[in-house]
Amino acid sequence: MKFTTLFFFGLLAAAVVAEAQETTSPEPAPQAEPAVQSVEVSGMKNPEFKPYRQMLKGIDAFDQFRELAPAAPLKFQLVSDSTPIAFDKVTLRIAGENTAVPLAVDTDGTFVLPRLTAAADDNAEIISNLRKGLLRWRSDIHSPNVPANARRLGDLRLECEIGWAINRQDMSFVARSSLSMMGGLCHAKMVGLRYQAPRPLAGVSLVSGERKLALQIDPKSKRVFWPPLADKSWDNESLVVYEYEAASSE
Repeated sequence: MKFTTLFFFGLLAAAVVAEAQETTSPEPAPQAEPAVQSVEVSGMKNPEFKPYRQMLKGIDAFDQFRELAPAAPLKFQLVSDSTPIAFDKVTLRIAGENTAVPLAVDTDGTFVLPRLTAAADDNAEIISNLRKGLLRWRSDIHSPNVPANARRLGDLRLECEIGWAINRQDMSFVARSSLSMMGGLCHAKMVGLRYQAPRPLAGVSLVSGERKLALQIDPKSKRVFWPPLADKSWDNESLVVYEYEAASSE
């Protein structure tokens, strides 16, 4: 299904979903067919007031698309782009009129969200002890036995499905409907989904056996890249491999 570039870009300007992390080799990024519009793949800005029912949609998506990463557990992660956060000082709780359930937050910002029918019936919210705007969150899917400098493509696809399930209701009706007509955000080949590596990259490549594709890196951030999640010619076991920039000696 095709949209004119300007119309399609306008519909998706407000699209907000999930965010990942990683990088690889210093080959020039190939020019993709037509230019792809990049969509900010970001979690919502105020996790301290995220409705619990809305987050349950992410757990449902994890169960529905489990085959993308059958060996990976489901975690969520709090992240901050600009402000350093000491996650050992961050607290989360599921709170409602009749609900008070603390959530343990690990030092890397990850946490496990239980499925609690009573909390959903209570219209509970997930609340943090930090003021609004400091944190956002995303799903954190990591299959075992993946190299430290790589991400498995199926893991990124599952993160995307979880983010789409949680955040699509926060999009405009037009953007949500347009993406749904294409099978959802994670299956729209005309949409470039931004992911972020943990450190600045010298290169990043998608690798499957002898097949290798250099991915484009944002020259400003040197951490953001665009994996082809919707391209089914790359199977779920394909790896996004990071090649990090050498650390400065200064």
